[in-house]
Amino acid sequence: MQLTGHNYIAGSTSAEGTETFFSVDPRSKTRADLPFHNATSAEVDRAVDAAVAAFGEIRNYSSERIADFLDEIANQIEALGDNLLHSADRETGLGLPRLTGERARTTGQFRAFGALLREGDYLRPIINSEQPDQPSIRQMQFPVGPVAIFAASNFPFAFAVAGGDTASALAAGCPVVVKAHPGHPATSEMFARAFDAAIAAGGFPAGTFSMLQGAGIDVGQRLVAHDGIEAVGFTGSLRGGRAIYDAAARRPRPIPVFAEMGSVNPVVITGAALEERADEIADGLVASITMGTGQFCTNPGLILLQDGPLAQNFIAAVSEKMSAAPAGVLLNETIARGLQGTVGQTTANPQIEVLTGGAVADSDSFCFSNTVLQTTASAIRADDSLQVEHFGPVTLFVVCEDDADLRATVNALEGNLTSTIHAEADELDDIGDLLHQLREKAGRVIWNGFPTGVAVVHAMQHGGPYPATTAPGTTSVGMNAIYRFMRPIAFQNLPDALLPDALKDGNPLGILRLVDDVYTDGAL
Repeated sequence: MQLTGHNYIAGSTSAEGTETFFSVDPRSKTRADLPFHNATSAEVDRAVDAAVAAFGEIRNYSSERIADFLDEIANQIEALGDNLLHSADRETGLGLPRLTGERARTTGQFRAFGALLREGDYLRPIINSEQPDQPSIRQMQFPVGPVAIFAASNFPFAFAVAGGDTASALAAGCPVVVKAHPGHPATSEMFARAFDAAIAAGGFPAGTFSMLQGAGIDVGQRLVAHDGIEAVGFTGSLRGGRAIYDAAARRPRPIPVFAEMGSVNPVVITGAALEERADEIADGLVASITMGTGQFCTNPGLILLQDGPLAQNFIAAVSEKMSAAPAGVLLNETIARGLQGTVGQTTANPQIEVLTGGAVADSDSFCFSNTVLQTTASAIRADDSLQVEHFGPVTLFVVCEDDADLRATVNALEGNLTSTIHAEADELDDIGDLLHQLREKAGRVIWNGFPTGVAVVHAMQHGGPYPATTAPGTTSVGMNAIYRFMRPIAFQNLPDALLPDALKDGNPLGILRLVDDVYTDGAL
């Protein structure tokens, strides 16, 4: 496939800007030859205007037609073949086995949303019949309009141009304008080709999808500020997500920003758990910390346990295993520089002890050593900056004096995507309060497991209290992610002929509806 380095705007390539950037192989710091063009303000405007025009058509499409389109996107991604895997590997260093699995997850997301649409229940139709003292009121979900998607660096497939944000927005019936991540621009262009092919095959308007390249913040800021954008999906850093959130709030007509901004994902380990299975927990913890070179938003970055011989032996074992594990390659220079900076800021605190690592591991690649840090519970409570995410193979042990010290520290934690507890069955009577504390700090609570690995299922909650996300009532993974890009509309006393099919008396779609407080798929 011959790549262009251009932006993809409503079915056409465009390279009006003179500023360019290049992809870099993180294993060797080697720059590729093809320049990629930063999108201009005019190109951003053209992409959004095309999305607005496309929405005028798509909002009238049936769920079945959109489902077929989602399936075709999956087909076109698979048609890219192994060239897609090799492109992403050159740009991220993630390796072909990891990327092969991620591609399956990516195409699976599109097909799963297609199945959701065919079932029809996602529209959430609610009917309250006319009564002597109330009118007829009927409600269902509708797409919000064009959505801006910001691709993530750490998942070049599943959270990027063709990631879950894009899949859920398109499933909702919303055109998308994607800001590609500069860490993998060639891979992003390949995905754009797949989307254009699916749009042509399905007869969708060209503005259904556009992709803009850009190495700086200008393209994203212009995109968020455009009045045609109705919502934003973002996965990335706290700094980047907050900048986008603030930009959206400054608009004359503010819009929602669904930003997932990382997490330290606290793990609490009880003394009883250490006594029964310390080696097993240590192996699982090290595997979780180093998975993907620690570049997961669910990386376990904060480990809390009560002081004592068992805890000290456990910390020493984890440090030894982390030191022995091979250092992996980070995604790009920005992440390597950011990790070095945050670790440096953390270790400058006199209450932090470096047990292993803490430095660049290889100057010839973007590589940072597997790192274990240790501090006290009182230090964490005294300095919120110690709860910063170290985006890489880094974890911080927090040693608590006793149970009261542990619970006070859990109470002082910021919002996270996940929280985990390792405990034994005979502790269930005593552990409930602690579990509820952890519940208040995260969107997903894990028992005797590890937070890395997020299943794309209906029950998944990938979101949490700020600063993990800007919208803790939503998820960016799983089928419920679609509701970020839909909104309920109620119709009062409308004639049956003017109602959407999902709300008509006869229920022509045959879907499950809540009718006068009873779920039924029958006609009224």
